[in-house]
Amino acid sequence: MQLAGTRPRMDRIRDWFLLLRPWSYTATLVPFLIGGALACGVNPDCRTHALLRWGLGLFSGLLFQATVNLLNTWGDERSGVDAVPGAIRTTPQVHDGKVSMRVLFSVAACCLAVAVAIGVALCFYENPPWTYRHCDMPPEGAGWSFCWTLLLAGILGALGSINYSTGVKFKYHGLGVPFVSFLMGPLEILVAFSIAAPMMADRTLGRFLIGAAMFPVGTLFALAYVVGFFLLFAPIALLVGAIMHGNDMRDIPTDRAAGIVTLASWLGPRRALIYYCFCHVAPYVLVAALTVVVCFLGDGCDGKAGLCLLPLLAYPLSARTMRRAVETYRENPASPAWRGLERSTGLVHLVFGVLYVAAVFLI
Repeated sequence: MQLAGTRPRMDRIRDWFLLLRPWSYTATLVPFLIGGALACGVNPDCRTHALLRWGLGLFSGLLFQATVNLLNTWGDERSGVDAVPGAIRTTPQVHDGKVSMRVLFSVAACCLAVAVAIGVALCFYENPPWTYRHCDMPPEGAGWSFCWTLLLAGILGALGSINYSTGVKFKYHGLGVPFVSFLMGPLEILVAFSIAAPMMADRTLGRFLIGAAMFPVGTLFALAYVVGFFLLFAPIALLVGAIMHGNDMRDIPTDRAAGIVTLASWLGPRRALIYYCFCHVAPYVLVAALTVVVCFLGDGCDGKAGLCLLPLLAYPLSARTMRRAVETYRENPASPAWRGLERSTGLVHLVFGVLYVAAVFLI
């Protein structure tokens, strides 16, 4: 076996490129774009420092995702998934001895430490007098404040990064898809919004907690608020979950052989395909429903309400991906040879997400 230190530099760079999986970082970019667009909508007077905070927060989010990717490879190797005969190794560098487990874990720990340090620093923000001039809140004097909303959301994100395929190992207990859907959907959007508009985030959290304490009417309103928040960003959550689910559909035979339970292996090929198609179709249904709501609240379907339909332009990509998945299933229903579903779904997520961001920003 060739030692890692004696291998050509370009080979080592390629190994770490594959281990970090930068092509998957759109799962972080899209929620951050949505959160930033919402913050700009709340505060049209966004200044340079808010954009800098947002960019630094995006860098921290990418480091969190890099942590998840590296720990996922580390956890798969420890659990023996990659050793199962016929296993498809997306990142075989550790299994093939090109990168040691110790080095992999050390790099993951460094990424997590830097991400946490940046996140904690971003909890502190300066509140200049011009902030939120167009909101219903009077400007406050300049000074430094602490964003508790960002801290709470960041703690959940950090715990999720650690326990996805290590620690609690949500991935190996059939909870990987719903967990990723939450982590890289509503939670990450909330993080991005809290970074760009920290005062508004804390005010909203405070009003929510006060409302939740006012039982029973206030509690019902608070629950309705949470449900509305999740429905608004459910399309993004469903599509990012579909990326993970498509990858798990490919690995159903080997996951079962390794004794690992994923949502796909628990459902079986047929029901896993049905859920995969649901994750593709439901976002467009929700967008159409959201358009109806905007038309109703906006007293007529004007031009701006029609912008809600922008994400529907991504449907041909979803239709092509679903058609390919169905055709593969029909070739061998007992053990479909699904390949590349995660990448094609990732493209759908990116295009749909950009159009969704455009709709949110323009409306």
